[in-house]
Amino acid sequence: MTIKLSCNDYGFECGFVLEGQKSLSLIKKLRDHFESEHGIDYSVDAIIQMIVNKGHSRDSIKNE
Repeated sequence: MTIKLSCNDYGFECGFVLEGQKSLSLIKKLRDHFESEHGIDYSVDAIIQMIVNKGHSRDSIKNE
């Protein structure tokens, strides 16, 4: 299943968007963006929780 992760959806005034398979590798790319561009070092688990809070199932995220 694909997902669209927009930095703007997580409280930043930023046009960064990722789209692809719902996977840990995609989540890690978003985490890297948060750290490099916004100076915030979220854990992967914290980002997964943000995605779950938006209505996605934790079980639907593929371990890659």
